[in-house]
Amino acid sequence: MKINKFNATLISLVLALFLMAGNVQAQKKFVNKAVSWAEKGENLDTAMVLLDMALENEKTKDWAKTYYARGLVFKAVFSTENEEFKSLSEEPLIDAMDNFKKALVSNGVAAIETYIHFSMAELPEPIYNLAIESYENKDFKRAFMYFKETFELKQLDLFGATIDTALLYNTALMAQLGEDYENAIKYYNQAIGYNYGGGETYAYLADIYKTQGDSESYLQTLKDGFEKYPGTQAVLGSLINYYIFESENSGDALTYLDYAIETDPNNAFFYSGKAMVYDKLGQPEEAIKMYKKSIEINPDLVEAYFNLGVIYFNEGVELSDKAVEIKDNNKYEIAKVEADNKFKEALPYLEKAFEYQQDDTNIGKTLRTLYYRLQMTEKYEEITKKLEE
Repeated sequence: MKINKFNATLISLVLALFLMAGNVQAQKKFVNKAVSWAEKGENLDTAMVLLDMALENEKTKDWAKTYYARGLVFKAVFSTENEEFKSLSEEPLIDAMDNFKKALVSNGVAAIETYIHFSMAELPEPIYNLAIESYENKDFKRAFMYFKETFELKQLDLFGATIDTALLYNTALMAQLGEDYENAIKYYNQAIGYNYGGGETYAYLADIYKTQGDSESYLQTLKDGFEKYPGTQAVLGSLINYYIFESENSGDALTYLDYAIETDPNNAFFYSGKAMVYDKLGQPEEAIKMYKKSIEINPDLVEAYFNLGVIYFNEGVELSDKAVEIKDNNKYEIAKVEADNKFKEALPYLEKAFEYQQDDTNIGKTLRTLYYRLQMTEKYEEITKKLEE
């Protein structure tokens, strides 16, 4: 079988290395050769073979220059245009930095420490650029890896031994976006420890606990966030929604809603939320009052119109059911009129809600039922036709 010139050279070299494996001076010579090739961007695959063998030799496996040389090779792999060389590492900058770090704690580092520091100093910027690039490409797992590496590098004495809280926060965010929730929790908690990100950090952390189904941690994180940053809308809104829609203790939402209204009195959604709580607590009059207040502030709030109409509608149904049980015709007629009046009170609110959302079949069907009860035949037929379109 014919062997091309490049592979034949490599095989010859490997055989020579095998024969000389026990020669310490030869091993060190090969490491130095690998450094030279790496600096020139040449023979990187052969250099890697040399260094792999150096790592198996008792005298050079703990030698600082061995790891320094490997770092240089991986660094060269990142810069090379040679596709064969690129295949030597999927993450050459990470591999380069790992080897430089090992070199700093290996034997004989004093002689080359300055060179190692110089080589390391050139890596944070391209690693950070890869973090941004990966984020923009929505490759969040790689973005996490690069942000994490950049964050950890900043903590080294060489780079000022600082905690870059913005990098820390981005590291947590990338972990969350990449669904690496364990690391996201770890780094968000660190960010909280440094008071970075305000209430938003608590909100993101709470979302992770919610995703994991950990209701206890979810609620506690929101409470902690509210205690420290009560004005954060993401925290406040999540607490309100939790108590309205997920908790059996809906009344607890009133505390947060009152605070929300105090800080933002012209927000119609807060009054609407308060109305929902009163409705769940069986206090329809208070609920009606709050829904009307929310409509007064925001005349386009569909949910307020619909829910207000439903309260009147349900009251009409209740009165109608009671009227059916009355045996006395005169008293029955009086009770029926009272029920119809409630239905009539519901009518303008349900019509307004349907006016805003004519594609909402739930609103349409409720309104159709109301037309039927009030014997509004023409309206009933009109909406029936619309719902069947």
